[in-house]
Amino acid sequence: MIWLLQFPPVLLGILWVVIIVGISVGGLVLFRRAVSHTRLENANPVSSAVFQVAGVLYAVLVAFVVVVVWEQMGDAEDAASKEASAVADLLRDSAALPAANRAEVERNLIAYTRDVIDDEFPRMRRGEAISEQSPALNDVWQSYLKVQPETRNEIAFFDHAIVRLNDLSANRKLRVSTGDASVPGELWVLLIGGGAVLMTFTYLFGTKDLLVHGMAIGLTAALLAFVMYLIFALEHPYVGALSVQPTAFVNALRDWNV
Repeated sequence: MIWLLQFPPVLLGILWVVIIVGISVGGLVLFRRAVSHTRLENANPVSSAVFQVAGVLYAVLVAFVVVVVWEQMGDAEDAASKEASAVADLLRDSAALPAANRAEVERNLIAYTRDVIDDEFPRMRRGEAISEQSPALNDVWQSYLKVQPETRNEIAFFDHAIVRLNDLSANRKLRVSTGDASVPGELWVLLIGGGAVLMTFTYLFGTKDLLVHGMAIGLTAALLAFVMYLIFALEHPYVGALSVQPTAFVNALRDWNV
């Protein structure tokens, strides 16, 4: 289903809402043909009480899931930002390394950043899996292992660079792991099943005016559909048009005039 996120968000969102509203209102029309409004009016007190309980329980569930996926999106943005920040620091501090190793270190750091921007982010946006191990990052490590600092200044900057290089590797793993995270299937069953139960309860309210009843159900269905789409879009922070962008990496290269 991830491939659906490749469509423009506005088009996909509108289409999803229209489908859910159409199914809900169509179900109401069929239900009203099978059950008279008089019978439903007599059951209004019971239907209203049960609907309130079901609505509160479902609202708590939806709020919990929305908070989880929103935090997941924030974690993904932070991981990418911290990874790019480590690259920028390493590029800046490379000026203090021995001249014999400086060009290779800078070249490999730039190559890694280019690989992230031009290859990894587009693949993640298509929903493809990214390995925690990167040949480009391995090249960066190899170039640092060749450095032999001699002066006190070179040793200090080299030690700091190794710390930032470990930060780069750790944040890369965090970026990959947050990209693989998703809402468990069991939770989706609760969301979809709970939404269906909630919409069924709305059929039980008795009123002679079918138009008003249909409008109320249509608006409720539209709200539920929008929330479902929001959760679906946010649970994959690097996929689709609403995904995390490689802006921080682009800025890191721009600051280095590359």
